Amino acid sequence: MKKVFFFYIILGTIFSFAQTNEYVLVFKDKSTGQLIQNVMVKLARTNENFISNPEGRVKFKLTSATKIDISHDEYKSISLTSKKIQPKENIIELQPIAQEIEDVVITSKKPNLILKNLITKSMKQLTAPINLKIYTREFFKYNSEYTSYSDGLVNFCLKEKPDKFAADILVEQNRTYALINNEEIEKKTLSYNMYDIIGNYYDFKYIKFLTENKAHKKFDFEIKTVRGNDELYRMVIKPKAEVEEFLPEITVLYNFVKSMILEINYDVDPQRIEYSDVSNLKVVKGKIFKSSFNVLFIEDGEDYFLVSSKEEIGLVSRNKKDEEVKIEVTNYLITTKQSRKFVPYQKEDVFKEKSLINKKNAIFTEYWETNSGYLLTQDEKKIVDNLQLNDE
Repeated sequence: MKKVFFFYIILGTIFSFAQTNEYVLVFKDKSTGQLIQNVMVKLARTNENFISNPEGRVKFKLTSATKIDISHDEYKSISLTSKKIQPKENIIELQPIAQEIEDVVITSKKPNLILKNLITKSMKQLTAPINLKIYTREFFKYNSEYTSYSDGLVNFCLKEKPDKFAADILVEQNRTYALINNEEIEKKTLSYNMYDIIGNYYDFKYIKFLTENKAHKKFDFEIKTVRGNDELYRMVIKPKAEVEEFLPEITVLYNFVKSMILEINYDVDPQRIEYSDVSNLKVVKGKIFKSSFNVLFIEDGEDYFLVSSKEEIGLVSRNKKDEEVKIEVTNYLITTKQSRKFVPYQKEDVFKEKSLINKKNAIFTEYWETNSGYLLTQDEKKIVDNLQLNDE
């Protein structure tokens, strides 16, 4: 009888692990109760990465127990096992790092030289070759109305080139809804170039101009400590008030011990929009009224790679009828998995277009609902559902 009972225990254990359960984590500030965006969640067993959306939510599926690592620059990191959370929704409270006044770091070197050294050393440390399985998402607005949406699971096969980014792109699955089909909008303006956007991050193109000596004439630099972490510094770069140009405010978070850039925030103050001009752009001409991005890099074991980005651009242009139009694009990239081993592929498998809007829909699983790495908010889901309905 004992043997039969023991058999049922073993069978029950195997069956429980074999089931696929869906989990939702909602992150809140323990002190204020506010929802927390950009919390990093890593599932050890499956090597998957997730980031909480503006609603503080992360959703994933599990078929077996795993360790879950949770981290955020402004909160204390925690680890827990999947056995300690329940299927469906779990509220996870994070303890903010003790509030302390940030000290300004006095350096003997010029900050722009420090930044130049950071960029050089970070580029050398970025892992290559490596395969980044990336979930990409993009919203497009025309004259303040959402008119198309695309997303997909894409493998960026980063090649080993020490001085410049290079990659092949392999698309696993993708979807595009309600793509505008009229003469007023040029299709080439509808999306970011996937090769360019990640290449710009890996080459640190957006901040390289700040390493020049003349940058001091236009920008003020300040380096600060980061509360709660003795290895991190934050470089704050602001355009001088008297300089009347279209210039961004930039913050660079970095590990000064390892000379490794971890985060870049880039944003142009709306008051500087009047100085914008994109007449030198090849794709579209006009005036920019919105320009911002946030990019996160992570060190995971021996790997150092791009883990997420959000980039927004808005510009006023003129159509073929010489009418003023507004074009806005928001692009997300989330690295859900990384591996130093490439899946074998042929030249004909490589995606040659700049954007998924140029590829026929290929949907095999509902990856965007759970394991995409970055959930749609409720408002975003309404937009996508509406575009999908119109597309049908």
